[in-house]
Amino acid sequence: CAHTIRLFQNENAAKLAIVKMTLKRKFVICSAQAAQETSQWNHIEDLDSFFTRVYNYHRRHGFLCILSKELLDLVQFAFVVFFSVYLCQCVDYPILFRENLANDTNPGGKIRLGDALTPLSECSRRLPPVLIGCIVVSSMFWVFRTVRFVYHIVYYWEIRSFYLSVLKIKESELDNFTWTEVQSRLRQAQKDHLMCIHKAELSDLDIHHRILRFTNYFVAMVNKHVLPITFQVPIFGEMVFLTKGLKYNLELILFWGSGAPFDSSWHLKEEYKRASKRQELADRLSKRMRTVGFVNLVLSPLVVIWQLLHSVFRYAEELKRDPSLLGVRKWSMYGRFYVRHFNELDHELDARLSRAYNHASRYTRAFVSPFMAIVARHLQFICGSLLFVLICLTLWDEDVITVEHVITLMSGLGGIVAICSAFIPEENVVYFHDDLLANVLVHIHYLPGWWVEQAHTAKVRAGFAQLFQLKVAFLAEELLSPIITPFVLLYHFPKASLKVVDFLRNNTVDVVGVGDVCSFAQLDVRRHGDPLCQSITAKTATHVGQEKLEKVAKMTSEPVASPAEECKTELSLVHFALTNPEWKPPESSQTYLECLQQNMRVAPSELGQIVQSDDELPSLLATAQPAWGRSFLLSNTHNMSLANGNQSFMQSPFLHMGRLSYRTAPLSNMAPSRMGSIRGEPGLSTVDENIGVTTSQDRAENATSREIINLVDMARSAIFIHGSRQGQARREGFSIRASAEGECEDHEMSPLLRLVNST
Repeated sequence: CAHTIRLFQNENAAKLAIVKMTLKRKFVICSAQAAQETSQWNHIEDLDSFFTRVYNYHRRHGFLCILSKELLDLVQFAFVVFFSVYLCQCVDYPILFRENLANDTNPGGKIRLGDALTPLSECSRRLPPVLIGCIVVSSMFWVFRTVRFVYHIVYYWEIRSFYLSVLKIKESELDNFTWTEVQSRLRQAQKDHLMCIHKAELSDLDIHHRILRFTNYFVAMVNKHVLPITFQVPIFGEMVFLTKGLKYNLELILFWGSGAPFDSSWHLKEEYKRASKRQELADRLSKRMRTVGFVNLVLSPLVVIWQLLHSVFRYAEELKRDPSLLGVRKWSMYGRFYVRHFNELDHELDARLSRAYNHASRYTRAFVSPFMAIVARHLQFICGSLLFVLICLTLWDEDVITVEHVITLMSGLGGIVAICSAFIPEENVVYFHDDLLANVLVHIHYLPGWWVEQAHTAKVRAGFAQLFQLKVAFLAEELLSPIITPFVLLYHFPKASLKVVDFLRNNTVDVVGVGDVCSFAQLDVRRHGDPLCQSITAKTATHVGQEKLEKVAKMTSEPVASPAEECKTELSLVHFALTNPEWKPPESSQTYLECLQQNMRVAPSELGQIVQSDDELPSLLATAQPAWGRSFLLSNTHNMSLANGNQSFMQSPFLHMGRLSYRTAPLSNMAPSRMGSIRGEPGLSTVDENIGVTTSQDRAENATSREIINLVDMARSAIFIHGSRQGQARREGFSIRASAEGECEDHEMSPLLRLVNST
């Protein structure tokens, strides 16, 4: 009996302990939930705007920089308006140019500035009605911008509090953190404060979806040629027209406002998801385009005047100092969307295009017109001779400068000499167009397939100029945009409204906790992958196992719903996997990444012997002879060598990447490759696992090392995917090459890489 009593007591004690532990656990959970509910960051209604401000706060270097930039923009706008009115009404130009000798207060002497300036109180009384109307409209716009400035500052002060209290990042230390680190803390903040009540945890892809929701739609529509931005212009031929003004109007039509297809920042209207109402919705969208176009037409005179004045005040001094700036190029608006990955943030795109800038400039400089070179040399000789004589006379007697129009003549002659220099080729330089274009491909990752073996032709050069245009052409487009955009919206874009409606219906998916997003941004290679790119997965049968083989066979046999062009889904998947190592891709995308890695390891024949060893960075493209890629080694690194067969040393000028101007380190000591870390396998580069982050400087150096390896992995993947696509197309008996009409022809495919051991 005593034994039974003791067993009963022990059993009751155990039950009591379990009850106490359960109550304690429930108390902790309830306390955490109560803390979340009382937090000001719990259940944020508009997470799209909130995450976008969090990103912009980091990208724009904190509250002080944002405040200064927006405040000085207001001051600049007011200055441009005031200064323009003052120059028009308060300067007596006849006295300034000595055309009105009757009112000359100092005959024969120098004109004082006060003689040519009219007091502000006097000239303000005789303002013409047109100028008064411009001032009123400008004042209204300035008031609107001031209200928006106050609105932004209030919200960014809130973001500053979020960084300090939740993310634990001081503004003085903001530049020491990469966006990846901020994003990691943002995901942890979701667990602690439940900012989104629909999901307990947010993935990296969820955050990117909210920041880039509408940008992904725009990138996809450009990729699928839904937006009619290509025009046939007499004399000039085919041209692409996509300016900042047109982009803003398209975003206003498609994404903002009560009449847009989206009724909020995260939800596509239900009627746009029904095929039965497509024609009605297309007519409504066409009407909205015409309405916006008419408003643009009414406001176009004021916008033209503003852009003209702003451009003159901004670039006049620079052009006077260096006329050769007229020959400088920049990435066009269309080019930025053409080469942009899905879910690629602005700073990542800017860094990639900055790395490609010098290579793109060299490629465009490789095209020289012999006729223009002859004319430029002789014109430069004549103008240079006149300029030399005027300079000598000025040195001999400084009074020569006082002669009428001498300074103007010298400035004009100097500008002509500088412009002629741009048309004269460099001496002792031999250009290999294929090499130069390959360097560009390594960084921008996208080029039309038919450019491969035609890099030396004028047609490819003209096509590339649409991506990488002259700055003077960019300025001309922006100045003409207020005039052209209204007519484009009134007559051209309404014809494509049905395609836009169908695109939104067929390529929108509802993601739990995120809302409606572009299906291309899901990075699902089964739905939007390029069949030619996915064919490389079939080669890994003996390396990924029977289970993976069955998945690969199923993935490659199923028809693709709407494949993205130029392997954009596959390359975007690789890019996002590298830059977000903790993200878990969908099963089909996971299988594709694994097969891609295996192919790059064990099946390098598609590119020749490109991948010899995971430790050897120069094996990236060193044996792809002779055209595609060998000069990438010289362009992307200053010093690169192999030590003992497996050590890669490099000195890389990634000035835009962060805190370090240069990073010198062996690849074997760098941080892990993210392609490998995603799948729990060794990366494409061997690493030292003992690397740790202890200080902000160490963290910055380690982050830069990872970025360098990611760049190399991304470059290798882009070259391999494009080469495999070209090889598969060749085996299937057709090519992707432009005909005279711009269509694709079926004939023998030229390989992306001219292989050493190809048969």
